[in-house]
Amino acid sequence: MLKKFWQTLCLVLVTVLLLSACTPPATQAPPPPAVTQAPAAATEAPVTPPTTAPAQAAAPTELRIGAVFGSTVDEAWYKALIQSMERIKSQSPHGLKITLDYTENVWGDDAERALREYAETGKYQILWGASSYSDQVKNLKDKYPDILWAFTGSGNSALGGNAYWVYNHVHEPAYLLGVIAGMNTKSNVIGAVAGFPYDDVNDVLNAYIDGAKAVNPNVKAKITFIESWYDPPKAKEATYALIAAGADHIYAERQGPFEAAAEKKVFAFGQYEDQNPLSPDVVINSTILKWDPLILYLIDEWWKHATEGKPYNAPMDPIWFPMSKGSGDIAPWHNFEKTLPPELLQTVNQMRQDILDGKLKVELKLGPPKSD
Repeated sequence: MLKKFWQTLCLVLVTVLLLSACTPPATQAPPPPAVTQAPAAATEAPVTPPTTAPAQAAAPTELRIGAVFGSTVDEAWYKALIQSMERIKSQSPHGLKITLDYTENVWGDDAERALREYAETGKYQILWGASSYSDQVKNLKDKYPDILWAFTGSGNSALGGNAYWVYNHVHEPAYLLGVIAGMNTKSNVIGAVAGFPYDDVNDVLNAYIDGAKAVNPNVKAKITFIESWYDPPKAKEATYALIAAGADHIYAERQGPFEAAAEKKVFAFGQYEDQNPLSPDVVINSTILKWDPLILYLIDEWWKHATEGKPYNAPMDPIWFPMSKGSGDIAPWHNFEKTLPPELLQTVNQMRQDILDGKLKVELKLGPPKSD
């Protein structure tokens, strides 16, 4: 039995050896793959490679303003604007380099043509008709929607959108000139030579009369309109007539009265700029027009449009700033500080401060003034 077992075992071993010898060697198995990080779960958002945010558009560094004027820049209304612009340029709001180009003595179709030529260059961001130019601006503003358009003063209509109606009222300084005249007159008659009975002329004349009558109820006022924005010879002749009617203080709303006032030895007041140097013995004081707050307002409106994409949305009412916001003042006293009564100087200086502090309110009257 045992012998039979060993025989069977040997037979199995021999069979195995024979089969091993006949089977070709197996090909070597490839190495197992390297272990990698398991993929994120299907519910997990895929990781987005970081990207560089687009660079923000550079803010403007220059601002070009084009303007059209209805008369020569020797006229105080426009001269004051240029003087204000020089002050603003030196301030460099928003870090801007500001330039002003202008065309003089243009109205109607000529003014519109000049404004269009400025617009078509593509170089100007603000275009300004510095008087009654709303009709011309209306024809252009929608064709050039990225330009801020402005027009100034009376004789205009509100347009809204990218067309801004800005105003100047120097009635508060004019009121103080009236106080001077009312306290200093010997004849109790004061006069004024003006251009047209428009809102931004009527405002100063009414305030001048109100200021005089506030300190001297016996004052009578006489007003002459020469129906021109710039005609010094005609203004001079009107001054002679007012002096003949008894006026010893003349408000020169237009240029021209000072020579006649000096000849007849009566006093006068300047308009929009310190005009004492034109006739130092005659011009007691002047209203000072400062366009500064209006210029800054328009620049800020354009800046928000240019840097924030804010749509232009001009108000439908005229935009103006009071004396307390830097829109105007009275001039220095010059030599009259030595010759005028101290109580007059004290009264006017105190009233000026009261206006700046909001204690004295000067009524804005736009209706045509009446001579007494």
